[in-house]
Amino acid sequence: MSNKQHMRISAFLPVYNEEKRIDSALTSLQWCDEIILLDKYSTDRTVEIARRYGEKVKIFFMNNSETYDANEWNFLFDQCSGEWIIRFTASDIMHPELALSIQTLINNDSFNYDIIEIPFRRYVLGLQSKYSPWHSNVCPMVFRKSALYLDKHDVHHALKFKGTTYTMKGHDVYCMHHLTHETVDIMMERHLRYLRGESRGFESDELRKPFISVILETLKVFFYRRSFVLGWDGIMLGFAYITYHMMSFVYKWERKRNNAAEVYRVLRENSIEDWNKNSLNKVNISENNYYE
Repeated sequence: MSNKQHMRISAFLPVYNEEKRIDSALTSLQWCDEIILLDKYSTDRTVEIARRYGEKVKIFFMNNSETYDANEWNFLFDQCSGEWIIRFTASDIMHPELALSIQTLINNDSFNYDIIEIPFRRYVLGLQSKYSPWHSNVCPMVFRKSALYLDKHDVHHALKFKGTTYTMKGHDVYCMHHLTHETVDIMMERHLRYLRGESRGFESDELRKPFISVILETLKVFFYRRSFVLGWDGIMLGFAYITYHMMSFVYKWERKRNNAAEVYRVLRENSIEDWNKNSLNKVNISENNYYE
Protein backbone atom coordinates (compact mmCIF):
# COMPACT_ATOMS: atom_id res chain seq x y z
CA MET A 1 0.00 0.00 0.00
CA SER A 2 1.29 3.46 -0.89
CA ASN A 3 2.59 5.87 1.74
CA LYS A 4 1.46 8.76 -0.39
CA GLN A 5 -0.34 11.59 1.39
CA HIS A 6 -4.12 11.18 1.60
CA MET A 7 -5.84 12.69 -1.45
CA ARG A 8 -8.60 15.08 -0.43
CA ILE A 9 -12.01 14.63 -2.02
CA SER A 10 -14.78 17.22 -1.97
CA ALA A 11 -18.46 16.48 -2.45
CA PHE A 12 -20.53 19.07 -4.32
CA LEU A 13 -24.23 18.97 -3.39
CA PRO A 14 -26.70 21.57 -4.79
CA VAL A 15 -30.11 21.45 -3.07
CA TYR A 16 -33.50 23.14 -2.90
CA ASN A 17 -36.25 22.12 -0.46
CA GLU A 18 -34.82 18.65 0.24
CA GLU A 19 -35.71 18.13 3.91
CA LYS A 20 -37.11 14.66 3.16
CA ARG A 21 -33.99 13.43 1.36
CA ILE A 22 -31.04 15.42 2.69
CA ASP A 23 -30.26 12.97 5.51
CA SER A 24 -29.64 10.01 3.22
CA ALA A 25 -27.50 12.09 0.86
CA LEU A 26 -25.32 13.55 3.63
CA THR A 27 -24.96 10.16 5.30
CA SER A 28 -23.64 8.77 2.00
CA LEU A 29 -21.00 11.53 1.87
CA GLN A 30 -19.50 11.33 5.35
CA TRP A 31 -16.39 9.61 3.95
CA CYS A 32 -15.52 12.78 1.99
CA ASP A 33 -13.17 15.42 3.42
CA GLU A 34 -15.67 18.22 2.88
CA ILE A 35 -19.20 18.66 1.59
CA ILE A 36 -19.93 21.86 -0.33
CA LEU A 37 -23.68 22.28 0.01
CA LEU A 38 -25.16 24.90 -2.31
CA ASP A 39 -28.64 25.82 -1.11
CA LYS A 40 -30.92 27.71 -3.47
CA TYR A 41 -32.70 29.46 -0.60
CA SER A 42 -34.82 26.52 0.52
CA THR A 43 -38.04 27.37 2.32
CA ASP A 44 -38.13 24.13 4.34
CA ARG A 45 -35.74 22.60 6.92
CA THR A 46 -33.02 21.59 4.45
CA VAL A 47 -30.33 23.91 5.83
CA GLU A 48 -31.31 23.26 9.46
CA ILE A 49 -30.85 19.52 8.95
CA ALA A 50 -27.58 19.97 7.06
CA ARG A 51 -26.08 22.01 9.91
CA ARG A 52 -26.47 19.03 12.23
CA TYR A 53 -23.69 17.28 10.31
CA GLY A 54 -21.08 19.65 11.65
CA GLU A 55 -18.26 21.67 10.14
CA LYS A 56 -17.61 19.18 7.35
CA VAL A 57 -20.70 20.56 5.63
CA LYS A 58 -19.93 24.04 4.27
CA ILE A 59 -23.11 25.84 3.27
CA PHE A 60 -23.37 28.44 0.53
CA PHE A 61 -26.43 30.14 -0.94
CA MET A 62 -27.56 30.88 -4.46
CA ASN A 63 -30.82 32.64 -5.27
CA ASN A 64 -31.98 30.28 -7.99
CA SER A 65 -34.91 28.12 -6.94
CA GLU A 66 -37.21 28.24 -9.98
CA THR A 67 -34.87 27.84 -12.95
CA TYR A 68 -32.00 25.47 -13.53
CA ASP A 69 -28.83 27.54 -13.95
CA ALA A 70 -25.39 26.33 -15.01
CA ASN A 71 -23.87 29.11 -12.89
CA GLU A 72 -24.16 26.81 -9.90
CA TRP A 73 -21.07 25.02 -11.18
CA ASN A 74 -19.05 28.17 -10.48
CA PHE A 75 -19.44 27.33 -6.79
CA LEU A 76 -17.85 23.95 -7.45
CA PHE A 77 -14.79 25.58 -9.02
CA ASP A 78 -14.55 28.29 -6.35
CA GLN A 79 -15.34 26.39 -3.14
CA CYS A 80 -14.27 22.75 -3.54
CA SER A 81 -10.73 22.50 -2.14
CA GLY A 82 -10.08 18.81 -2.80
CA GLU A 83 -8.02 17.56 -5.72
CA TRP A 84 -10.83 15.10 -6.34
CA ILE A 85 -14.55 15.92 -6.51
CA ILE A 86 -17.69 13.81 -6.40
CA ARG A 87 -20.87 15.43 -7.66
CA PHE A 88 -23.99 14.50 -5.77
CA THR A 89 -27.66 15.43 -5.53
CA ALA A 90 -30.30 14.88 -2.89
CA SER A 91 -31.63 12.13 -5.17
CA ASP A 92 -28.44 10.11 -4.68
CA ILE A 93 -27.38 7.48 -2.16
CA MET A 94 -24.14 5.48 -2.21
CA HIS A 95 -23.13 2.07 -0.91
CA PRO A 96 -20.20 2.11 1.58
CA GLU A 97 -18.28 -0.47 -0.47
CA LEU A 98 -18.31 1.86 -3.45
CA ALA A 99 -17.00 4.73 -1.33
CA LEU A 100 -14.17 2.48 -0.08
CA SER A 101 -13.30 1.48 -3.66
CA ILE A 102 -13.13 5.13 -4.73
CA GLN A 103 -10.86 5.99 -1.80
CA THR A 104 -8.58 3.09 -2.66
CA LEU A 105 -8.28 4.19 -6.27
CA ILE A 106 -7.51 7.87 -5.73
CA ASN A 107 -4.94 7.10 -3.02
CA ASN A 108 -3.05 4.59 -5.15
CA ASP A 109 0.29 5.92 -6.50
CA SER A 110 -0.16 4.07 -9.78
CA PHE A 111 -3.64 5.53 -10.44
CA ASN A 112 -3.07 8.16 -13.13
CA TYR A 113 -6.60 8.68 -14.36
CA ASP A 114 -8.57 11.95 -14.25
CA ILE A 115 -12.18 10.77 -14.35
CA ILE A 116 -13.82 7.78 -12.68
CA GLU A 117 -17.00 6.29 -14.09
CA ILE A 118 -18.68 4.62 -11.13
CA PRO A 119 -21.51 2.02 -11.04
CA PHE A 120 -24.72 4.03 -11.37
CA ARG A 121 -28.39 3.06 -11.29
CA ARG A 122 -30.96 5.70 -12.21
CA TYR A 123 -34.52 5.17 -10.94
CA VAL A 124 -37.42 7.14 -12.44
CA LEU A 125 -40.80 6.92 -10.69
CA GLY A 126 -39.46 3.89 -8.83
CA LEU A 127 -38.44 2.01 -11.99
CA GLN A 128 -34.92 0.95 -13.00
CA SER A 129 -34.14 -1.28 -15.95
CA LYS A 130 -31.71 -1.64 -18.83
CA TYR A 131 -34.75 -0.94 -21.02
CA SER A 132 -35.38 2.45 -19.41
CA PRO A 133 -34.50 5.46 -21.62
CA TRP A 134 -32.64 6.86 -18.60
CA HIS A 135 -30.61 3.69 -17.93
CA SER A 136 -26.93 4.11 -17.01
CA ASN A 137 -24.55 1.30 -16.18
CA VAL A 138 -21.79 3.70 -15.12
CA CYS A 139 -21.56 7.48 -14.87
CA PRO A 140 -18.61 9.93 -14.52
CA MET A 141 -19.40 11.19 -11.01
CA VAL A 142 -15.85 11.36 -9.57
CA PHE A 143 -13.09 13.42 -11.16
CA ARG A 144 -10.04 15.56 -10.59
CA LYS A 145 -10.81 19.25 -10.30
CA SER A 146 -8.14 19.88 -12.93
CA ALA A 147 -10.10 17.74 -15.41
CA LEU A 148 -13.11 20.07 -15.41
CA TYR A 149 -14.16 22.89 -17.65
CA LEU A 150 -17.44 24.77 -18.04
CA ASP A 151 -19.34 24.93 -21.32
CA LYS A 152 -21.54 28.03 -20.99
CA HIS A 153 -23.40 27.14 -24.19
CA ASP A 154 -24.77 23.91 -22.69
CA VAL A 155 -26.97 24.61 -19.70
CA HIS A 156 -28.12 21.15 -18.61
CA HIS A 157 -24.75 19.52 -19.33
CA ALA A 158 -22.54 22.51 -18.72
CA LEU A 159 -19.92 20.53 -16.80
CA LYS A 160 -17.43 18.91 -19.18
CA PHE A 161 -14.37 16.72 -18.65
CA LYS A 162 -10.97 16.41 -20.21
CA GLY A 163 -8.40 13.72 -19.48
CA THR A 164 -8.23 9.95 -19.10
CA THR A 165 -11.18 7.90 -17.84
CA TYR A 166 -11.22 4.85 -15.58
CA THR A 167 -14.41 2.79 -15.76
CA MET A 168 -15.37 0.71 -12.75
CA LYS A 169 -17.30 -2.51 -13.25
CA GLY A 170 -21.06 -2.05 -13.07
CA HIS A 171 -22.82 -3.45 -10.02
CA ASP A 172 -26.47 -3.47 -8.95
CA VAL A 173 -25.71 -3.12 -5.21
CA TYR A 174 -22.27 -1.54 -4.78
CA CYS A 175 -23.21 1.54 -6.72
CA MET A 176 -24.68 5.02 -6.59
CA HIS A 177 -28.48 4.91 -6.74
CA HIS A 178 -30.12 7.97 -8.27
CA LEU A 179 -33.68 7.99 -6.87
CA THR A 180 -35.41 10.65 -8.90
CA HIS A 181 -38.99 11.74 -9.60
CA GLU A 182 -41.00 10.10 -6.84
CA THR A 183 -44.24 11.43 -8.36
CA VAL A 184 -45.30 12.70 -11.77
CA ASP A 185 -45.91 16.16 -10.28
CA ILE A 186 -42.31 16.29 -9.05
CA MET A 187 -41.09 15.11 -12.45
CA MET A 188 -42.99 17.83 -14.28
CA GLU A 189 -41.94 20.56 -11.84
CA ARG A 190 -38.26 19.69 -12.27
CA HIS A 191 -38.55 19.26 -15.99
CA LEU A 192 -39.98 22.77 -16.22
CA ARG A 193 -36.99 24.11 -14.28
CA TYR A 194 -34.55 22.37 -16.62
CA LEU A 195 -36.46 23.40 -19.74
CA ARG A 196 -36.48 27.07 -18.74
CA GLY A 197 -32.76 26.92 -18.13
CA GLU A 198 -32.03 25.16 -21.41
CA SER A 199 -34.09 27.63 -23.42
CA ARG A 200 -32.42 30.57 -21.71
CA GLY A 201 -29.04 29.21 -22.77
CA PHE A 202 -30.23 28.56 -26.34
CA GLU A 203 -28.46 31.11 -28.52
CA SER A 204 -28.83 29.69 -32.00
CA ASP A 205 -31.54 30.88 -34.38
CA GLU A 206 -31.52 27.41 -35.93
CA LEU A 207 -34.23 25.09 -34.58
CA ARG A 208 -33.17 22.17 -36.76
CA LYS A 209 -30.75 20.76 -34.17
CA PRO A 210 -33.29 20.49 -31.30
CA PHE A 211 -35.83 19.08 -33.77
CA ILE A 212 -33.41 16.37 -34.90
CA SER A 213 -32.71 15.65 -31.22
CA VAL A 214 -36.40 14.84 -30.71
CA ILE A 215 -36.30 12.37 -33.61
CA LEU A 216 -33.10 10.69 -32.41
CA GLU A 217 -34.32 10.36 -28.81
CA THR A 218 -37.59 8.87 -30.03
CA LEU A 219 -35.67 6.29 -32.05
CA LYS A 220 -33.53 5.59 -28.99
CA VAL A 221 -36.60 4.74 -26.92
CA PHE A 222 -38.14 2.35 -29.45
CA PHE A 223 -35.17 0.78 -31.20
CA TYR A 224 -32.13 1.07 -28.90
CA ARG A 225 -33.58 0.79 -25.40
CA ARG A 226 -36.72 -1.05 -26.53
CA SER A 227 -38.59 0.34 -23.54
CA PHE A 228 -41.83 -1.25 -24.72
CA VAL A 229 -40.43 -4.61 -23.52
CA LEU A 230 -41.40 -3.47 -20.00
CA GLY A 231 -45.06 -3.27 -20.99
CA TRP A 232 -47.07 -0.36 -19.61
CA ASP A 233 -44.15 0.67 -17.38
CA GLY A 234 -41.90 0.92 -20.41
CA ILE A 235 -44.49 2.82 -22.42
CA MET A 236 -44.84 5.32 -19.57
CA LEU A 237 -41.06 5.78 -19.29
CA GLY A 238 -40.77 6.19 -23.04
CA PHE A 239 -43.55 8.78 -23.20
CA ALA A 240 -42.08 10.72 -20.25
CA TYR A 241 -38.64 10.72 -21.86
CA ILE A 242 -39.80 11.74 -25.33
CA THR A 243 -42.13 14.40 -23.93
CA TYR A 244 -39.20 16.08 -22.19
CA HIS A 245 -37.29 16.42 -25.47
CA MET A 246 -40.40 17.56 -27.32
CA MET A 247 -41.04 20.27 -24.75
CA SER A 248 -37.37 21.26 -24.92
CA PHE A 249 -37.96 22.05 -28.60
CA VAL A 250 -41.15 23.97 -27.76
CA TYR A 251 -39.37 26.12 -25.16
CA LYS A 252 -36.54 26.89 -27.59
CA TRP A 253 -39.10 27.75 -30.28
CA GLU A 254 -40.76 30.11 -27.82
CA ARG A 255 -37.48 31.86 -27.11
CA LYS A 256 -36.76 32.49 -30.80
CA ARG A 257 -40.12 32.78 -32.54
CA ASN A 258 -42.96 33.37 -30.11
CA ASN A 259 -44.81 36.64 -30.81
CA ALA A 260 -47.99 35.84 -28.91
CA ALA A 261 -47.85 38.89 -26.62
CA GLU A 262 -47.82 41.31 -29.59
CA VAL A 263 -50.44 39.34 -31.53
CA TYR A 264 -52.79 39.26 -28.54
CA ARG A 265 -52.20 42.93 -27.74
CA VAL A 266 -53.28 43.94 -31.24
CA LEU A 267 -56.34 41.65 -31.13
CA ARG A 268 -57.43 43.07 -27.76
CA GLU A 269 -57.00 46.66 -28.92
CA ASN A 270 -58.98 45.92 -32.07
CA SER A 271 -61.72 44.28 -29.99
CA ILE A 272 -62.01 47.35 -27.76
CA GLU A 273 -62.11 49.60 -30.83
CA ASP A 274 -64.83 47.47 -32.43
CA TRP A 275 -66.95 47.62 -29.29
CA ASN A 276 -66.49 51.38 -28.98
CA LYS A 277 -67.82 51.74 -32.52
CA ASN A 278 -70.80 49.46 -31.91
CA SER A 279 -74.02 50.93 -30.54
CA LEU A 280 -74.58 47.91 -28.31
CA ASN A 281 -71.72 49.12 -26.13
CA LYS A 282 -73.63 52.30 -25.42
CA VAL A 283 -76.70 50.56 -23.99
CA ASN A 284 -77.19 51.22 -20.29
CA ILE A 285 -77.85 47.75 -18.91
CA SER A 286 -79.32 49.19 -15.73
CA GLU A 287 -82.24 50.49 -17.80
CA ASN A 288 -83.20 46.96 -18.76
CA ASN A 289 -85.47 44.82 -16.66
CA TYR A 290 -83.42 41.58 -16.90
CA TYR A 291 -82.93 41.28 -13.15
CA GLU A 292 -86.22 42.74 -11.93
